[in-house]
Amino acid sequence: MTRRRFFATVWRINAVAILLTAILASGVLLFVTWQIYKDATRTRRVSNVVNVADEQLDRSKAQLGTFEKIAGSAVLRAPLRLEQEYGFSSGSKGTSSVQNYLFYDPAGARAYWLVAGYKGLFLSTHELPEQEYTKPETPVVAVVYELVESDSTGDKRLTASDAKVVAVSNPSGSQFTRVLTGVEEVNGTTLTTEGRILVLYTAGSTLKAAEVDVATHELVRDSALQTAAGK
Repeated sequence: MTRRRFFATVWRINAVAILLTAILASGVLLFVTWQIYKDATRTRRVSNVVNVADEQLDRSKAQLGTFEKIAGSAVLRAPLRLEQEYGFSSGSKGTSSVQNYLFYDPAGARAYWLVAGYKGLFLSTHELPEQEYTKPETPVVAVVYELVESDSTGDKRLTASDAKVVAVSNPSGSQFTRVLTGVEEVNGTTLTTEGRILVLYTAGSTLKAAEVDVATHELVRDSALQTAAGK
């Protein structure tokens, strides 16, 4: 009799243990499923993307960023960021990109856009000469911009995958000039010893070098680079 009670007790303990294990496993499975669902349906955040298909947009708003001083200039500059949200198969996507720059001149209490009414995408800006943190601040003489102005890939978005435009301006945002089109990749920007703006870039799968006059923003030279064979 005692033996039967012992085995009955062991059986009950095992049953309870199995039940608790099953409940714990179910809880873990539900938690993992919920996490996967949340990850699949959450709003994904990306940058440097402009959706140009208005019918796909759920929300779109422009927001002005913080004004910052440009080295060697009294003029201030702030980015205009375009924030968009749109749905896709399993959730939504949120994008943030720079669409323009607003300048403010304290001397004349005047504000103006870099490109009035612009609807494209500014991928990046390069201030020349580049500032070195270990050296005193050097006045900026020119700013080089990478822009996307058309959907060359046909995916209804402006992204870094599209053909790019390279433009230059004065530090104050004046004399904005487009100097290169059909650019695949900007590989480097600097000032030459002659004081010209040098842009190394790829177009048509060919590495090229363009030189732009700092004062007039005229394209002085634009040629393919000759590389040594086998290197």
